[in-house]
Amino acid sequence: MNNRQPNRQFGQVLLGLLLLVIGLSALAEGAFPWLLLVAAGGYMLWRQYQSSQRDNLSDELFEEVHSASRQSGAETVYAHALKSVERAGLDPNEVRVLPVDIGVMAFRGDSDPTVYRTRPIPDDVDYVQPFVQLRLPTKATGRIKFEILDSDGQAIFIHEDFHQLERGRNLITPAARLPIHDAQAMHNAWQLRISADGLTLAAHRFDWQESNLNRVRRHLAEDGEISNELRAALTENRLNRISLDDLLSYQDDAEQQQKG
Repeated sequence: MNNRQPNRQFGQVLLGLLLLVIGLSALAEGAFPWLLLVAAGGYMLWRQYQSSQRDNLSDELFEEVHSASRQSGAETVYAHALKSVERAGLDPNEVRVLPVDIGVMAFRGDSDPTVYRTRPIPDDVDYVQPFVQLRLPTKATGRIKFEILDSDGQAIFIHEDFHQLERGRNLITPAARLPIHDAQAMHNAWQLRISADGLTLAAHRFDWQESNLNRVRRHLAEDGEISNELRAALTENRLNRISLDDLLSYQDDAEQQQKG
């Protein structure tokens, strides 16, 4: 809002108060026509109150207000998806193909996948598979490309397919998954980019969270070699039931036996 707008609103408030005071004073003396001034002054103050209520919407209501203006029924437009559109250099209010949801599904073993939108992903998952939900005003056909860039900015996943999109919401995920392993660069956030026919629609960022298992392995790698007994414990994946001190004691016991 520019500087002229507050000054204009302040002037209108003063004028409304002035009309209200003059009208009430004259009305007290029995001058009936001055009732119009009372009504005019009250109306101006009411209008300014409504305007100030709209201008004072806080940032915390951004998702609710923006979603209500862009969704139909009870459907949700996620704030992080709108931010990914802005990060791609687009205006969510102007694009015709709007990402309303974006994230990744994480797979571990034979368990059902877990959806991660803004939460950090544990770094001990086996695979991740991106997804996006696009909203269109009409039917369309085209190529949708998924790209995942690691912490170093290297593209480690690229998958593009031809899709026939319907009017409304379209949930799209590539027919491929990215294997996750310790050698990948996870020191900073990764980026998921969604493109349609060469135009970048969204640039979503997501973080990694170091798992307990990998944290213990990192400490052990810093302290020295792993004993055979500890290696067996790691293989059997029993680390969630013992502490780091217990794990390190394996190594201390092995060193004492060697010295003895």
